[in-house]
Amino acid sequence: MENSKEVQRHACFYMNSVTFLVEDCLFRVPREPFEKESAVFCDMFALPQGNGNTAEGLSDEAPIRLLGVGKEEFEQLLKALFSRRHGRPPCLPDTIEQWTSVLKLSTTWGFGEVRTAAIDALMTLGVSAIDKVVLSRKYDIQSSAWLLPALNELARRAEPIGFEEASYMGFDTALKLASVRERLALSTTYATQGYCSYHGRYSCGSCGSGSQLTVAASRDLSAQGLDFSQQIITTFNLQGHV
Repeated sequence: MENSKEVQRHACFYMNSVTFLVEDCLFRVPREPFEKESAVFCDMFALPQGNGNTAEGLSDEAPIRLLGVGKEEFEQLLKALFSRRHGRPPCLPDTIEQWTSVLKLSTTWGFGEVRTAAIDALMTLGVSAIDKVVLSRKYDIQSSAWLLPALNELARRAEPIGFEEASYMGFDTALKLASVRERLALSTTYATQGYCSYHGRYSCGSCGSGSQLTVAASRDLSAQGLDFSQQIITTFNLQGHV
């Protein structure tokens, strides 16, 4: 009889779900991408569980509690994870703040592909140079297109690093950047009034007239075209970033 046949689970389209509690909000989502893409969740799910509905994550009454995570942050991670995997119409994060949340959680939980997508999205959205420095340090972004160009941009710019910026990026980083920025460019100025009529030349070493060593403007237009890459690589020990 038909009813006597053993019922089997389809190899691809029988999906387990998992319930998470983030702050005061329950999320029930497919479990498979968490197991396959995150070493953290894979290890979590491999731990011995209770029986039936007592196992964490199987019901609303016994969810897996994700502490120290905001529900809006988690929502952005889910958007990035499931929109990419299931080919749905784009429902992706669309702001720097949202993609930064994705970067944070994907780094914390080891979602490698999602982390790469977050970094690429942030590049496209035009993250500021200072934010690039902060995010690079905070989330260990090793891309050669990320930290070095950001530090170079800050070294070239006309405005000095302000106190609030230094506090934000970390004073150690700010001081290193200042040491790169403030390398003195010396120029020789020849003024008509400095001409030595006795010896018939500028910059007279005999009587000391003529030459003047002047400190160039802190950031004139020509300074903004300089390349500080080598000094930055040495000062910040970025050999592994290039």
